[in-house]
Amino acid sequence: MSSYNLVNLKEFINSLSGERHKTFIVHSDPESGKPKYARLFAEKSKGKYLDLLERFWKDVELKNKIDVFDIRNLENLLVSEAEDTNLLILDNVEFLLNTWGGDGYDLLFHLLDKNWDSFKSSYRAVLGVFLINNQKVLDLELKTSKGETRVFHLGRLESLEGGLEDEQD
Repeated sequence: MSSYNLVNLKEFINSLSGERHKTFIVHSDPESGKPKYARLFAEKSKGKYLDLLERFWKDVELKNKIDVFDIRNLENLLVSEAEDTNLLILDNVEFLLNTWGGDGYDLLFHLLDKNWDSFKSSYRAVLGVFLINNQKVLDLELKTSKGETRVFHLGRLESLEGGLEDEQD
């Protein structure tokens, strides 16, 4: 029987303090509890949870722009959402990536690996993206400057049941 250590996502985020690109991805199969985990993690970490599908559903202006809403628009929206938080969790973005054709995921990965630059004041928040498994996500190599992965399967994360310890600042 093989065993492995579960990842404490809160500790991982703390380890990003010296990183230029403070981003990560959590992925899982459909119907695996990903949104519940993402929402609870954001809440317990005093971060912000953004369900992009819900945002488009509720915002008529965004809904009407879906055919011209590109990676730059997404980046601007994320910067705006991250203004007042140290952690932004993005969930349910796949519908938008699929409207961009075959390179939608590549555009998102480039944003996470190159554009989300914490050395710029607008990008100071840690950005976590929760995605459904697909081959592009499974093949992705997103690393910290120390060579550690920034891509995690939901099943490899510690449970949030019992809560995250609140840090004293």
